[in-house]
Amino acid sequence: MDYDLDLTALRVFRTVARERSFSNAARLMRVPKSTVSKRVRDLEAGLGVRLLERTTRQLRLTAEGTVLAARAERLLGEAEDIARALSASGSAPQGHLRLAVPQLFGQLFMGRIAAGFRARHPEITLDIVLLDRPPDLLEEGFDGMVRLGPLEDSGQAARRLGEVHGVLAAAPALAAGLALNEPEDLRDLPAVVLSPAAAHGWEFERIDRPEIRRRVDPAAGLAIGSFLALREAALAGAGAALLPDFLVRRDIERGRLVHLLPGWIGNRRELHFVYPSPQSATARLRAFIDHLTEDLRDNGLAAEPCAVALPDGRD
Repeated sequence: MDYDLDLTALRVFRTVARERSFSNAARLMRVPKSTVSKRVRDLEAGLGVRLLERTTRQLRLTAEGTVLAARAERLLGEAEDIARALSASGSAPQGHLRLAVPQLFGQLFMGRIAAGFRARHPEITLDIVLLDRPPDLLEEGFDGMVRLGPLEDSGQAARRLGEVHGVLAAAPALAAGLALNEPEDLRDLPAVVLSPAAAHGWEFERIDRPEIRRRVDPAAGLAIGSFLALREAALAGAGAALLPDFLVRRDIERGRLVHLLPGWIGNRRELHFVYPSPQSATARLRAFIDHLTEDLRDNGLAAEPCAVALPDGRD
């Protein structure tokens, strides 16, 4: 196919896709409805595919239209960045970012992080989607995602934000009088675990010698499918729980929970911000990554074991 993508037609199509209406798109773009229809027809003809299904009552995207709508945001955003860079060097970044974030991380931190970012960059709008699966960034129209765990070797770009590890914690009343030195000492300790219980034995490693590892199958009287609920159960004395360090750090500092086995931690997992490629890092995306890194560092989150500072990330 020999077709030069018309960015004006693509911009019109994006607006139609957002509005699900030719009339609304025409009103927003302040052009005649006939012009909107022609631009979309020309785009379909050039690409050789149908992008929209039209009936008298509704308008919906085809499979091809859904793919193009997701990628149009990034294509047009990059074009706008280029234009701004050439015409107004040093101007503030602008535009829209759609980001994917794990649910627990998002519920705990993204409200504050997003509010701070918007205060600093009011010309950038954010759409933050909470997902516990890694999305296909391009196909699903995301500019980037926060990823906890190993990265796939897929040609994507990433900035390391820090490291998360598990902490075994229990209410002070439950921990009183316990003599726990090794993970094996935990087998008869009342426990609360992430559901399903059968899939979640506790795995530990020594902080000073990470090559020394132990696995324990706890005596779980309660399995529940939420880290936030697990934390509440541990605070209420239902049992010991292996929880992300960032979730229980302040509870331990304030004495609401006791850190059991302080020489051992649950499996380490790295925290990254991932985006499609180095070339996809627009000015607004770089601004967000910088703000995210700064916020995590300043709030002592995602730190190394026995430390609070995050290393500087690099693309």
